[in-house]
Amino acid sequence: MQYRFPLCVSAVFVVALTIVGHGQNTQSGQRFTVPTEPAPRDAAANLALKIQAPFTLTSVGDVMVKRTGASLDAPEFQNIFKLLKDADVTFGNMEGNLGNLDEFDGPLRGMMGDKEVAPGLKAMGFDIMNRANNHVFDSDRDGMFTTMAQLDAAGIIHAGTGRNLQEARAPAYYDSPKGRVGLVAIHTPNQAGNPSGATYREGNIGGRPGMNALNYTVFYHVTQEQLNAIKAVRRSTYTPPAGTTNTTVLPDAASEPADRVQFLGVWYKVGTPGTRSFEMNREDLAENLRSIRNGKVLSEFMIATCHCHQGPVTAQQWLYEDQTPDFLMELARKSIDNGADVFVGHGPHVLRGIEIYKGKPIYYGLGEFYYQWQHMDAALMSGSWRQDSSVKDDQIDVRVSAGLRAINFESVVAQSHYDKGRLVEIRLYPTSGAWDGPISQLGVPRQPSPAMAQKILTRLQALSKPFGTTMTIENNVGIIRVDAGRASTGGQQ
Repeated sequence: MQYRFPLCVSAVFVVALTIVGHGQNTQSGQRFTVPTEPAPRDAAANLALKIQAPFTLTSVGDVMVKRTGASLDAPEFQNIFKLLKDADVTFGNMEGNLGNLDEFDGPLRGMMGDKEVAPGLKAMGFDIMNRANNHVFDSDRDGMFTTMAQLDAAGIIHAGTGRNLQEARAPAYYDSPKGRVGLVAIHTPNQAGNPSGATYREGNIGGRPGMNALNYTVFYHVTQEQLNAIKAVRRSTYTPPAGTTNTTVLPDAASEPADRVQFLGVWYKVGTPGTRSFEMNREDLAENLRSIRNGKVLSEFMIATCHCHQGPVTAQQWLYEDQTPDFLMELARKSIDNGADVFVGHGPHVLRGIEIYKGKPIYYGLGEFYYQWQHMDAALMSGSWRQDSSVKDDQIDVRVSAGLRAINFESVVAQSHYDKGRLVEIRLYPTSGAWDGPISQLGVPRQPSPAMAQKILTRLQALSKPFGTTMTIENNVGIIRVDAGRASTGGQQ
């Protein structure tokens, strides 16, 4: 039987040994000296890009995939897949879930790819992927955990989900031949309540599984006159009828903020009507920046990524938010300030602009690399599609892709080229999911026609211009050349 000393006895025993040992050393002529204080570590050196050799990161946006098509040998597919294979590191957002459908016993909802998908993605070149997004709980916790297991088995590193928030918020690492690459993956939830967000584990209490959420408050913008009217309505609403007891008492009007008010759970703020802004949860922001900083200290190259559907224009439709919200700009820039070498955004299913900040790339939205929503349609998959005179062949597209348009299937592969520890060039290769092609291949990335390539790159060029980014288009490829002495204007021309 193993015997353990009581804590108090152990402490006395250790102190006694220390005293005896010190006395013996003194009698033998040894003397204790005060250790020399080491020079403080260079924080900038620890947060710098430490890979000096030529290095290429390939980044794509959302990977919503049921069938990779990795074995398709047509050049239009393989030319795109080669961009992933040839990079030192390839990153994407694994949006959807994976499992062995012969054995999976959880609920099958939304997007669930079978066991062939993860090995196909690995063979295609994917090394490291985000998992913090709004589809993480489509098949509940079962789907989240089996997706993690499928990626692990295929050798694809992933970050953003876990058994608790400690795991979901922690950096993950891919050890490439050029050096260790870290990843911190974040999602800004689409709705209040954050049902798929993980929670911290304290001792043996708590620790809800889920994804790494960065929560926020939305402010809808109105004029000062409109704000005053909302405040007046709010005071009228909270005026109790005579005889009411235990009433809610609003603060004195003079003590309230002049530029904002909360009414029936909604915040309003003085600004440009028709737009909105977002205020990140300070604790979530600080802890994610800490993870990014810690991850960079322990790696040679650091990726920060965020799945973000929010847009600044209130009336802009869901899935078309091509404008970048204010908080995403703040998050991206602060991520780089804390050691990230690149910030990759995704989520809105359309492209957003590109910024070069302090010599490092920010991709605010890379669009859809794989977009196979139609492969998740239960009626279509099971063969139970209604075959009657009311369903015409030209309506099938609407049925399997409700609310989507060609623009949702137009994207880019972004290649960030580094040398001697700095970004030197970005190359942007347009891709198409072939909205106008056969449904069986809808959403599989391929080279677009020259006309479509020009259309995609011209749109990205215009979206990037407000960030002070100059992009040329050469041979149907977008090119951003980075001047080593040029600092980011932070979005100002």
